Amino acid sequence: MDYTEEPRRQVRRYTPEDRLGYQQLVGQGLSVRQAAAQLGFAASTAAKWLHWETAESSSKTPAPMGCPPHPGRDRYHQLREAGSSLAAAAAAVGVTRRAGHKWDRQLRDSGETAPLRPSPRQVEYNQAMDTMRLISHAPQISSRFLSVLERERIKDLQQSGASLRMIAAELGRSASTISRELTRNSDRYGRYLPYGAQRLAVTRRARPKQPKLLEASPLRDWVQSKLELQWSPAQISATLVKEFPDQLEMRVSHETVYQALYFQARGGLKKEVQAALRTGRARRKPRGQQRRPRQLGQEMIMISDRPAEVNDRAVPGHWEGDLIMGAGNRSAIATLVERKSRFLMLCYLPEDHTAAGGVN
Repeated sequence: MDYTEEPRRQVRRYTPEDRLGYQQLVGQGLSVRQAAAQLGFAASTAAKWLHWETAESSSKTPAPMGCPPHPGRDRYHQLREAGSSLAAAAAAVGVTRRAGHKWDRQLRDSGETAPLRPSPRQVEYNQAMDTMRLISHAPQISSRFLSVLERERIKDLQQSGASLRMIAAELGRSASTISRELTRNSDRYGRYLPYGAQRLAVTRRARPKQPKLLEASPLRDWVQSKLELQWSPAQISATLVKEFPDQLEMRVSHETVYQALYFQARGGLKKEVQAALRTGRARRKPRGQQRRPRQLGQEMIMISDRPAEVNDRAVPGHWEGDLIMGAGNRSAIATLVERKSRFLMLCYLPEDHTAAGGVN
């Protein structure tokens, strides 16, 4: 058997012009593989060139274990800063997406801001539309209502494991207020969100509202049946909670009952209203016209303030008066006593029981 020597493959020798052309293509934005394919040589050779040049001129800190940084790392960060996505920048320098994630993480750990991947889902919003005012800056109507800050505090204390009474003590509220707040303003998943709770509370507080007793309903029929039995609105409101503990729609305050009755009186149903209320009034009394009980010390001269000569009965001419009321306050007698001589005078008051009536 004859042995024939195969011809040896000719090794291509690269010239400095090849390297310069490769550097120009990479500088124009082509990837390592694209530049190597355009020049007609292996991509591994071009990667070695870039690796050697970058290792000599790079000012970055070498990677662990003494390895120099990847030659395309600087180019990768430049592309990311220009707005390229992670996948596009990694493909441009010939690395995997995992390596790009690693470089971004290392850049964040060093204290710098890594370029974020631009989101493909960009929505052009109407810039002329009115923006909603922040709820936290909304004016507080009254201290009776919970504010946004208090609702945020409730959320924080609830997450820390505090009980209802602990939360109430922290906010200076009653435990029932906190319980009612968590029950009424939580979402359907049972989560309490402060700003969502604030929106629900503001919506629920909006006026005007449809009166509960305006239209026919089981609640209205029940209230009307109790009014016919001469029940007071306060009794009706309290009994509803006991009779229907699980039916929140069967709730009404005594003030709502009063408003419904007096509203009917404006339409000419005064007889029905008078029969429904124990007081027999068909209209409400304004608070300014209600009779206020007289309090001692207001526009009165106390006995302890009289002069000493009157108290010692030394000088005549000082009289002391009093009023004696009969049965049912239907009759009255005024008494006048001269303090020194003890002379007594009785004055019958048939009609007027005031001081002016007694003088007349």
